[in-house]
Amino acid sequence: VSRTAYHPWSDELESRELRVPLTKDGTLFLKLCSIGSQLLWLHTFAERYIPTGNSPGFIPAGNAKCTKAVPGDEASYPTSFQYIGATQTLMVGGGVFTPVTEEVFEFEVSGLMVVHSWLGYRMKTGAGKRSSPLNAIMPKQWTSQFTTELLQLLWVLEATVHGYPQQKKLLEEVLNSNLFKAEDLPVVPEEMRKPPKPTELDHLEFDFGD
Repeated sequence: VSRTAYHPWSDELESRELRVPLTKDGTLFLKLCSIGSQLLWLHTFAERYIPTGNSPGFIPAGNAKCTKAVPGDEASYPTSFQYIGATQTLMVGGGVFTPVTEEVFEFEVSGLMVVHSWLGYRMKTGAGKRSSPLNAIMPKQWTSQFTTELLQLLWVLEATVHGYPQQKKLLEEVLNSNLFKAEDLPVVPEEMRKPPKPTELDHLEFDFGD
């Protein structure tokens, strides 16, 4: 739970087991399933739960566009990016992407800033830890594929944010509906609460030679 949107139950949600309200309303439950499958479809970049009529891997275009191409020569490879909220402009090196809403640019999952992270790893110096010589292997030029992937990421986040009002409305409907109580559900066996035991595969060692 984000502290920027503090709720009286925040401490309990952070320190106790996850709680999911389960409605007994079958019609409402199916609406929730539909929303869930839509999110899975978006967040797996159209690889799963593909809606009827769509092709695998097809991300519907959103509002964001590349209005100025990122230069593709080695000397102009982006070293930084900048966001200008007043004009909803995302600048990547010499390239320009707009409109990019602040909600999309600041989108985060458990503290991970999605757009920031994606771009950070694709800047000239690269983000993240340096644990291997392989980390030094970086692209030397910005390609059209990078532009396509960035646009698809922005479109996925646009669609995600766009669905928030409907999700909020459905959650309110669920909370106001007849809910299953804990005692209505089967007791979870204690052994199912424990992590799985290590298997032989967890301890395999591979010899790749010299």
